[in-house]
Amino acid sequence: MMQEEKLNFTIDLSGTYWDRRPQFSVWLDDHVVIQSEIASSAEQIVNFDRRVDEGPHELKIRLENKTINDTVLSNGEIIKDMLLNINDITIDDISIGSLIWDAEYILDTPQIYNGAEVTSMNGCVNLGWNGTYVLKFTSPFYVWLLEKL
Repeated sequence: MMQEEKLNFTIDLSGTYWDRRPQFSVWLDDHVVIQSEIASSAEQIVNFDRRVDEGPHELKIRLENKTINDTVLSNGEIIKDMLLNINDITIDDISIGSLIWDAEYILDTPQIYNGAEVTSMNGCVNLGWNGTYVLKFTSPFYVWLLEKL
């Protein structure tokens, strides 16, 4: 019989911006949990409970509204920018700590980064292009966490 567990998710986000605020969405698998925008320069907490079936899952965090005008360059250096920062992810009152880096950032459109065209990046928690941060985990959560530590 397939088991399920109820998990509590707390996602600590912040925005870096000078003009327009980052708009974001949070998804669990293919279901949107919240669509919002960073409200202030303070950290913004997204908290929700979900029942998940045993097996693989994806927590997704999307930056959705960045345009080329949100990045200001001077002499080739970025002096003003818009970023969505993922500061921490807590599941069932346990911060996943360095596992926050164990995710893939899938870009909506290819970008030039360090002289090469990229469509995804690993170990990125400061989202600077429209795209989706995807953290894969499995339920039961505690078994996954123990295997990753």
